[in-house]
Amino acid sequence: MGFHMQKKEKEIEKSRLIIGGAIGCCLIMVAFPQITALASKEAVSIWLNSVVPTLLPFFIAANFLKKTGIVGRIPTGIYPLAMALLSGYPMGAKIAGDDYREGLIDKEQLYKILSYSMVTGPAFLIGAVGAGFLGSHRLGVILAVSHYAGAWLNSFFYDRKKTGIKPSGSVQSYRKTGYYDLLTDSILESFRSLAVILAYIVMFMIVTDLLQFSGLLRILPGGEAAALVKGILEMTVGCSSLSACSCSAASKAAMASFMVSFGGLSVMGQSMSMLRGCNVSLRRILLMKLSQGLISGLLAFSLACFMVR
Repeated sequence: MGFHMQKKEKEIEKSRLIIGGAIGCCLIMVAFPQITALASKEAVSIWLNSVVPTLLPFFIAANFLKKTGIVGRIPTGIYPLAMALLSGYPMGAKIAGDDYREGLIDKEQLYKILSYSMVTGPAFLIGAVGAGFLGSHRLGVILAVSHYAGAWLNSFFYDRKKTGIKPSGSVQSYRKTGYYDLLTDSILESFRSLAVILAYIVMFMIVTDLLQFSGLLRILPGGEAAALVKGILEMTVGCSSLSACSCSAASKAAMASFMVSFGGLSVMGQSMSMLRGCNVSLRRILLMKLSQGLISGLLAFSLACFMVR
């Protein structure tokens, strides 16, 4: 009886905290409408120019293939990673969550798959971060190698059964609904997922701009610390801030690799929304992405020390 009372009290405290945070956010946005508007416009621009062209085709394709049952022939441990490599965050979490909700994998398999499939695409790593933000194609290649190697090494820490992910052995039957209706449903579900991603980008872009405007980031020691804080909130903003830092190329590679592999709280929120109904612990996902970020950061620093002069 006492345990249930304590659990209920904790839930009430959690609800109060969430409601209080939401009210606080509303008051802040009312107090700083110009910053809120500018941050929202920037977030929508990123979403339209980068996220939608990158993710929409793959969201539609993944949803359509899942509905037709063809994906049931592909091992459950391979498909989420393959789609994540093609489209980036949060595709791996979305497909792994779909597999769990449909009973194709159990909870431990879900965590195992998430430990290595929550990755972004090589085009973003090499083109946007490496060549764009860091000004070096070679650093982009180092980021890609460390990002994927870090994800692979990270999976060993979350393989409790010590058995790899096996095919589900089940093939979903074709639905009686026509293919046109399946495609329409896939498009609608894809736009719903993209709307959730947009909401998270807007929220964390506003937080980042408010921190910048308040001057709190200026008290941090050096531009590197400020870039790291931004990256923990939103990885793209953090990586772009590294271009103005004066540290070594190896240090930039390490920080960029950590930011991208950790994903930032924005990507984590997007991934958790894709895992709704799976009863996934945010604490465990946070620990999982933190370990992946640290491993990838160390790998990137080591590789950059030998390959970049």
